[in-house]
Amino acid sequence: MTKQRSTLVVGAGIAGLQASLDLAQNGFQVYLIEKEEALGGTVRYLSKLFPTLKDAEETIQPMIQRALNTSNIKIFTNAQIQGVEGSIGDFKIKIVKDSLSKQQPIEEEIQADVIIVATGFHQYDARKLGQYKYGKYRNVITGLEYEKMCKPNGPTQGKILRPDNGQKPRSVVYVLCVGSRDEKHLRYCCNLGCLNAIKHAHLLREQYGKEVNAYVCYIDVRAVTKLGEQFYNRVRAEEVEFIHGQPSEVREAPDGTLTLDVYDQATSKLLSVTADLVVLEMGLEPEVELREKLKIPLNEEGFFKEAHPHLATSETPVEGIFLAGAVQQPMNIAEVIVHASAAAMKALLSTRKQG
Repeated sequence: MTKQRSTLVVGAGIAGLQASLDLAQNGFQVYLIEKEEALGGTVRYLSKLFPTLKDAEETIQPMIQRALNTSNIKIFTNAQIQGVEGSIGDFKIKIVKDSLSKQQPIEEEIQADVIIVATGFHQYDARKLGQYKYGKYRNVITGLEYEKMCKPNGPTQGKILRPDNGQKPRSVVYVLCVGSRDEKHLRYCCNLGCLNAIKHAHLLREQYGKEVNAYVCYIDVRAVTKLGEQFYNRVRAEEVEFIHGQPSEVREAPDGTLTLDVYDQATSKLLSVTADLVVLEMGLEPEVELREKLKIPLNEEGFFKEAHPHLATSETPVEGIFLAGAVQQPMNIAEVIVHASAAAMKALLSTRKQG
């Protein structure tokens, strides 16, 4: 009788869910581990998805339900990897699962033929860019915090408000490429920030119309994806003002309003913009905490090293360990789905080679 093949998938965001579903459909026993309490990854914190403006939770919920209802996917939440031994065909993984009561954490060991790493990314620390005063001025927030504000079940029940007094802002500034495309921080493009900012400005217009001024400060606008350029032009037509430059510093007045000086390269003028809310569209870093336990080297940009940067982006130098989604490089959701399915296919083929 043929032994059932098995895989460990680390991370239950879009990438981890897609890879798990693909492999389960092909007869694998899937062990899906997630460090958070719920499945869904970063998408759980988003309001709508660019450029379609579809509801984020409604988009991912069917994937979550399929995973929960698939008998050969065993899910561990509030869990982390303690150690990994062995090699392709016989990885032994120690998992520690936090107990929801005051009891000791639960330890468990599983065996897997292959491992798929789908740990995703996190926002770059905005406090490292001192000129924006994140963490010091309450009305300076990150794009992800803005997303949570836009959600109907978020902290403000979907209303875009000043954090300091809960009032409607009179103007909002969105700053692109904060920490990314910067030799002092992250040298690479985050791939998502431009369209995120465009979406954020549109959500402001959708909520308040032209009662609130909206400004986008940019290096250049990269409206990628099939519908990205049309979405960008749509928001420009909504009279969102695009300023070709980045603020030098954010200053706060006694009433909590903020002032930003920006040199606009399009007009060759130094502009002074007053805002009640500044939204920092942050660069993204991969979650690579498992690098030592998995023994995967990092490349010069801090991502897990691929077997080949062009021809094998879902494979690693460690045989039997694969990458899925934005842990390999910044990706939008459509790209994540494709990359995760590719990782699942590579994992499947590698077990066939083992016999």
